[in-house]
Amino acid sequence: MKRVIFTLFISLFISNFASAQKNYNVYTFIAEECPISIYMAKPLREAVKLFDQQANFYAVFPSKKSTEATAAEFLKQYDLPQFQILLDNDKRFTKKMGAEVTPEVAITDAETGEILYCGRISNAYASPGKMRHGRRINDLINMLTRITKGEKIAKPWLPAVGCFITFAE
Repeated sequence: MKRVIFTLFISLFISNFASAQKNYNVYTFIAEECPISIYMAKPLREAVKLFDQQANFYAVFPSKKSTEATAAEFLKQYDLPQFQILLDNDKRFTKKMGAEVTPEVAITDAETGEILYCGRISNAYASPGKMRHGRRINDLINMLTRITKGEKIAKPWLPAVGCFITFAE
């Protein structure tokens, strides 16, 4: 019995220590049916590869229609297993973070909750339905790189392009 309790204590300690080392939270606001949310899966995977040790990644679903099952299916289908699901059916968290469209990302300090950046993930879209030509810039990677180096990201932040989040339902 003592060995089981000790093993549980050690695994909880290691788990808490590992998550405590992550200094940032990355919240990505996603709508399952938004084509731009689907397109942004690749830049999100790229950011996770580079910053998984420094940041916790969350997929926030700000819709009354979203369920644990639909959110899990989205993450599975678009190969985003590192993201933890946050259902925000009443959109309180979305309002608090200042997100207005899906997809949009908010980066916070994991300890204080201070919003360090809220904006676009990539410059791939000029407007809904209109992709940019040429090289794509992964703004999420750029912002995380700057933030992890101690830089402050001055406002106005890069505006996200996507499907509008409806707050009056």
